[in-house]
Amino acid sequence: MLRVEAAATGCDCEWHLDLRWSGPGGSSGTLRLDDSGRPWRTSATAGRSVYGFASEQGRRTR
Repeated sequence: MLRVEAAATGCDCEWHLDLRWSGPGGSSGTLRLDDSGRPWRTSATAGRSVYGFASEQGRRTR
């Protein structure tokens, strides 16, 4: 299991995560983690509503 936490202090950012991995026998690769082909979004929350992604529910939550 991998937990990624992202925060922004003054921007509305779009991003993805490229995870480099290696395994037995010299196997390796890069896995792109994103929001179903779209970049993730992280926004500063000062004075705004806070939303998150509830993976167990498969949706964004407030």
